[in-house]
Amino acid sequence: MRLSEFTTLFLLFSVLLLSASAEQCGSQAGGALCASGLCCSKFGWCGDTNDYCGPGNCQSQCPGGPGPSGDLGGVISNSMFDQMLNHRNDNACQGKGNFYSYNSFISAAGSFPGFGTTGDITARKREIAAFFAQTSHETTGGWPTAPDGPYAWGYCFLREQGSPGDYCTPSSQWPCAPGRKYFGRGPIQISHNYNYGPCGRAIGVDLLNNPDLVATDSVISFKSAIWFWMTPQSPKPSCHDVITGRWQPSGVDQAANRVPGFGVITNIINGGLECGHGSDSRVQDRIGFYRRYCGILGVSPEQCGRQAGGARCAAGLCCSNFGWCGNTNDYCGPGKCQSQCPSGPSPKPPTPGPGPSGGDIGGVISNSMFDQMLKHRNDNACQGKNNFYSYNAFINAARSFGGFGTTGDSTARKREIAAFFAQTSHETTGGWPSAPDGPYAWGYCFLREQGSPGDYCTPSGQWPCAPGRKYFGRGPIQISHNYNYGPCGRAIGVDLLNNPDLVATDPVISFKSAIWFWMTPQSPKPSCHDVITGRWQPSGADRAANRLPGFGVITNIINGGLECGRGSDSRVQDRIGFYRRYCGILGVSPGDNLDCGNQRSFGNGLLVDTM
Repeated sequence: MRLSEFTTLFLLFSVLLLSASAEQCGSQAGGALCASGLCCSKFGWCGDTNDYCGPGNCQSQCPGGPGPSGDLGGVISNSMFDQMLNHRNDNACQGKGNFYSYNSFISAAGSFPGFGTTGDITARKREIAAFFAQTSHETTGGWPTAPDGPYAWGYCFLREQGSPGDYCTPSSQWPCAPGRKYFGRGPIQISHNYNYGPCGRAIGVDLLNNPDLVATDSVISFKSAIWFWMTPQSPKPSCHDVITGRWQPSGVDQAANRVPGFGVITNIINGGLECGHGSDSRVQDRIGFYRRYCGILGVSPEQCGRQAGGARCAAGLCCSNFGWCGNTNDYCGPGKCQSQCPSGPSPKPPTPGPGPSGGDIGGVISNSMFDQMLKHRNDNACQGKNNFYSYNAFINAARSFGGFGTTGDSTARKREIAAFFAQTSHETTGGWPSAPDGPYAWGYCFLREQGSPGDYCTPSGQWPCAPGRKYFGRGPIQISHNYNYGPCGRAIGVDLLNNPDLVATDPVISFKSAIWFWMTPQSPKPSCHDVITGRWQPSGADRAANRLPGFGVITNIINGGLECGRGSDSRVQDRIGFYRRYCGILGVSPGDNLDCGNQRSFGNGLLVDTM
């Protein structure tokens, strides 16, 4: 399966979940209420944007006035904007004449739900400060002795300085237009055709043929930067998810010292050049802007402790020496914790132990539930017989992915497991209409793609095919193509380009390949994990395409190009059949919005490169 078009993976483990409804709240979930003051949408999902709280969109726990996150204009005023970008209209700046205007920023931001409006007022202000800090560094016209200091000169330039090339990389998906150049433009200095293309598609403008719109239309210019900010780039999270606390570092992230904070955003944007080299003047410049903007907005750059005026972490988290909240050894360990520290041993990191919301995944799905869901996986007709797909292998693999099956409350965690197994069961099913116990008791039958698959080798300088190796579908998600085996192997620490059959011979690696896909965003698609846990907020383009939170969107992520937007489809119905069976085992209604027949496909996924 392609990372961009995986054909069947996610919702089958629904049977595992003890008593979770497919949706989270309201009539679809037996009248359940949302936690943390969130609104319950008409589709039975919890959130805090207009899609959940707005008139006609909210079924319960609705606000009396504006949605709980408020309007962006209440976070940053025109006067604050002018104070932050004090010298953007200086005569030496390309942006003079008020190209980078407050009204253009507010207009552009309105196209991205959640931007600057997620969380409490402190979280919202911190996101605005971080966004303008990073983009100010990209467009700065300041110098050490500049009037008002170097950090008052952000947003000076529109276009990349010097004599930039055309930044054209041959691509059939994002072909360069004759005579066009894709050098850096706008607040984020977006560059390369393979970024102009998906950005333009997301905001509804043909930037491949008209790249200079980013430097001539001020609203489009801001949109290009906010698109980058909100868009995950596998294996990177979005900057938005980092600064709002939605991102939870994996074991790999923690081993690389990538823990929540402003520094990870710098790593996302330009880590290849600036991070991991000790002190770097460019990194310090970004931090300088951030501290200044936090001061103007009246928030601490940090979250807790002495760096934040004695503020305390919520939800029982520890406050690290650096003023950030978390629950791993980097926050709670001896010598690393300044306040709210544990009295006993510090919590285990997500890789070997519980996820960020607490509780181990073994407490969400038991061995007996696993066996009941995948009842015929060891049938003699199945490649997976002899217990290749074992409960212990699954649990071992799952613990390598912080947050998988452990995010949110008990209901949310159970729902994620159910969704994961439903989709992967469809991918590996050995059932047929009249099969014993029905077709939906035969998930996890096959290890390898059936028939006579090809080598699935696409020429690639980054992920070169190994001689004699084939990259056809293997494992629960049926991962395929060298350009998916490569990044998957890198993420889990195994050379899958030279050893692709490990996905069909090592059960832990097999499960890891599937969970890696589940947790990995594919721009412009969110991760399946973020959809099922309620972290994903649909954009205007998503809503126009009928892509609203629910089971159907996950099918769209996996194989929407072939299965969605075509009315009734037998493959989609098979996925839903697994899901309904598992919900029945758990004694809950599957809820609404299960199908993707009326949704437009996301299209092929794209892993956005660092600019």
